[in-house]
Amino acid sequence: MQLRTSIVTYNLWRTVNWQQRQNALAGFLAVTQPDIMCVQELQAETRTFLDSVLPNHARVAGSFPGWMVEGNIYWDRRMFTMIECGAEPIGHVEEMRRLFWVRLWPQGKGYPLLVATAHLTFKATENELLTGTSPRVAQAHAMVKALDKLASLGDPVLLAGDFNDPSHPTYILNDGGYVDCFTALGLTSPPTAPTYKTSNLPPGRPSTSQTLDWIVSRDARAVAALVPEYVLDGVSPSDHLPVLAVYET
Repeated sequence: MQLRTSIVTYNLWRTVNWQQRQNALAGFLAVTQPDIMCVQELQAETRTFLDSVLPNHARVAGSFPGWMVEGNIYWDRRMFTMIECGAEPIGHVEEMRRLFWVRLWPQGKGYPLLVATAHLTFKATENELLTGTSPRVAQAHAMVKALDKLASLGDPVLLAGDFNDPSHPTYILNDGGYVDCFTALGLTSPPTAPTYKTSNLPPGRPSTSQTLDWIVSRDARAVAALVPEYVLDGVSPSDHLPVLAVYET
């Protein structure tokens, strides 16, 4: 029997304007109720908040501190049991970032599911602006290598995160057999950043709408994909939009 799973990836924007955004994030989660949620830019305050508004979900409480202050994965404990987890180095310049992953066992049906999340390095680092060399290229290759090592042959893999790039990582992942949810459905990926009203971009700062947030898969069938533009009282939950996809495994 096939398992149908909804997954969301969300860059939580640390705690910038958090008091104004938290009700919108709670509203989004109440409406979407994702089975799995991958988050980036997690902080202690937002972690406590998510624990309270996702009472049926578990998350990783690993020994590596990046699980607590950078990235994590939530899953509905009524659907999945965690088998194991880890945090793989893939060449980040940011100390607490890794390729965070969990292996989940579906309750009563299906195959083990490998779920991973990553936040790749931002485009405007001093070295990249000076040299034009993107660290995300090497990071994407490292993700493919790490996932191939972690995933058993034929087991479904879902990777979701903020790749900070509209092209290179997804091309590299595609060459490695990982297809983004929009391409899998014959759709064009919508932009995910920035959400102008919430991000409070200062006058004169360059801003281009881009698809920075992605969900890709291997050995899983995409059923639906969208970028929800949820707003509550004129406020978005983050300066990024989430990506939401549904898969059958």
